[in-house]
Amino acid sequence: MARFDGASRYRLAGALLVLAFVSFAVGATLPLMGGKGNANIFTLPVREHLQAVAGNSAVWWWANLLMGAAVVMLVVGMTMVTTMLERVDERVLSRIALTGLLLAALLWLVYSAFRSTVTVSAAQETVLTGAVPPYYEPLARWASGLFQVYIVLGCLGLAALGGSLVLAELVPVWAGWATLAISAATLAHLLSTGDTLPAFHYIPVLLIGILLLKRRGPLPPAALSTERAKKDDAFSG
Repeated sequence: MARFDGASRYRLAGALLVLAFVSFAVGATLPLMGGKGNANIFTLPVREHLQAVAGNSAVWWWANLLMGAAVVMLVVGMTMVTTMLERVDERVLSRIALTGLLLAALLWLVYSAFRSTVTVSAAQETVLTGAVPPYYEPLARWASGLFQVYIVLGCLGLAALGGSLVLAELVPVWAGWATLAISAATLAHLLSTGDTLPAFHYIPVLLIGILLLKRRGPLPPAALSTERAKKDDAFSG
């Protein structure tokens, strides 16, 4: 039986990351399209937002399911990437990255569950009564807070991943720097405006996934530690 290592691991991790991007992109686009779609559904005032959800509730449910599935695939793919980084002795930043992304993923799943259940229920009630349920807006503010923490944790996790990729050279170094730059820009956008697009998290994910799919050949398990040892010897000499 062939061992599952080397190029096969790169391809599987890369495929999961690319699929995560695709799943999120499809989920985020679904409520915007079609006869019942609304291009502004994510940014409408509360009442109008709930009315738009009520008019397209099945698509809204599937959209949140796909975006939830995306973050699960992202975490599984990044867990594999972390294992690869640990093989080349890049443990600190890679583990910080995975921890941040795991926490962010949990928050996103809670946020998606809220939108799939509480928001849909409130939307139906709004259509029936003509008024936004009094319980909804406080809960929506709470969910918005979860979203902002998710963005921060995701950006910090991806920034740590970018640094890890620069050190380990699992993919070309420029991809690590690009991941750092996109994460910093997304975080700056959130801090300056109070909001940002979660899709920004998936741009470096897609980039890393494509590069892993293209990667060929095994990575020497001690490549990074050997290089560090050489540098240490040079300084001590």
